[in-house]
Formats: sequence, C-alpha cells, structure tokens
Amino acid sequence: MSNVRSADQTARYTTAELFDVQTYPLDQADSPQYGAMVREAIEGLTSDNCAQLENFIRPDILAAMQQEADELSKEAVFHQANLNPYFTDAPEGTPADHPLNRFSPRRHGMVRGDRFARDGVIWSVFQNRDLCRFVAQALGYEQLHTYRDPYACTNVNVQPEGCEFAWHFDNNEFTVSFGLKQTDEGGEFEYVPNLRSRDDENYDAVQKVLDGDRTNLRSLKLRPGDLQLFRGGYTLHRVTAPKGGERQSLLLSYVTEPDDITTSDKAIRIWGEAHPDHYARDCQLAGAVSETP
Repeated sequence: MSNVRSADQTARYTTAELFDVQTYPLDQADSPQYGAMVREAIEGLTSDNCAQLENFIRPDILAAMQQEADELSKEAVFHQANLNPYFTDAPEGTPADHPLNRFSPRRHGMVRGDRFARDGVIWSVFQNRDLCRFVAQALGYEQLHTYRDPYACTNVNVQPEGCEFAWHFDNNEFTVSFGLKQTDEGGEFEYVPNLRSRDDENYDAVQKVLDGDRTNLRSLKLRPGDLQLFRGGYTLHRVTAPKGGERQSLLLSYVTEPDDITTSDKAIRIWGEAHPDHYARDCQLAGAVSETP
C-alpha cells in the first residue's frame, strides 16, 4: 500500500524546488541514498525519540518561508497559561513538589492553517507527497495523511523573547517541525528520552529533572531549514526562552485517518472560534452515536 494519500490541494512547487534533494533525495524513493536517509532518521528516533536533519530546505525556499511566516506572525493566536508537564490538574492532596503539582507559565502564539496562501511555499511544503511518505516511513507508519483540519493542519509557532516552553510530555504520538527563526542565545530544545513508559510514570525521575538534574539530558538547536521528527509522549522536553528575539518553527500535522478533524468545542478552546468544517464534524459524530445500536 502507498505511504501517501493524495493531498487536498495540488502543491505549486516540486520536491526538487523545495528541498535539498542532493543531500536528501526525497524524490528518489528507490535509491540507496533514500534508504540510508530513512535508516538514519529511524536510528535517531529509536535511540533518542528524536531525529534532526540539518539544512533540509533549499536556501531560497527557506527565505520565502521566513518572509511568509513573518508577515503572518502578527495574526498568531496567543495562549498563556500555567501548566504542569501533563497538561492536567493536580489531584487533591498531591504534594507540592510532586510533578503533577509543578506548574510553570507558558506563552506562545500559533498562526492558523487557513492563513497560509494555497500557492505559497509553506503550504507547498505541507502538501508535498514525498515528504509525507518519508515521514511515514521514518516513524514506522504504513501510511500517513496530511491533516485536513482547517486551523490545525499546519501552523507557525511563535515563541516570544523571554518565554519558555516549560517541561512537558506531548499528548500526540509525534511532531514534525521545521526551524524558521532561531536566536543566538536561548531557544534550545532540551529533552530526556524515554523518561516514562506506558506502565510507569516514573515520577521520581521526572521530579529530578524539574529540580535541575541534567544527567541524561540531550540538547539541540533547531536551526532555520532543519527538519525535526520527534516522539514526545514518553520523552520529557522543553524549549528554553529565546534571548534577543523570537523563535519560530513550522509545525506540520499528519494523521493516520484521512478524514480526521477536530470538533468545534476543541477548536474554540484553542483558537477562539470554530470553522464550518468543525461543526460538520460535530454533526457527523452525533450521527454516528445515534446510529449505534
């Protein structure tokens, strides 16, 4: 079975126009070089839950992406909250120093997916079939699809100067991101691989990291043009506060179900409003429930 389902819209740019195919031959899936690229990504994900492929984007395309992101950054929807590493409330009676009770401020902005021009470079990167196939193979999926949610399909993440993404675990299975803007100081992606598991939250080890233990910590800078594949469900991670400017990254969302889309209540909670497609999803889910025997 093919690793890629047809994208919702035809991309304007070819794979060779978007990516450094001399180093990363995305458009040569049967070549030994492509196989080596996939194996390298798998090795990083297997050992550390993280793979970084440097200078993945062509320089001219990167410059166009940065310009597009900068022009749209003023439209970012900003969120500010105090969150623990699990994005939950602490149960009553939880000790003050327990990881469930360790809340930290988080502030960042997200540019909605419907803001990107459908003939622009960012949308073309997201819709690229060869990239989607590679991501699926590297992450071990038989097939992935570009997320069709109108707001959350692809986003530019804006991290203002002095604002940290505090330590946390992800609720999603993986993230795919490109670096767009990075500061000389701060803005470092720090992570501790496999700190918890499906069967063990390992709260003692999490608490040590929150208290400053850096024994098993990994650190990297997501530079402009770099591609990062990351599994954050069991890997505690954060992005330190950028200094001297803001940090920007492009998030690409892929899903295993081609018609997956969020509901209106979740969209309103994240974006402040919902799209007609979200309400259509509500009706679809309600109809499925009513038809259940």
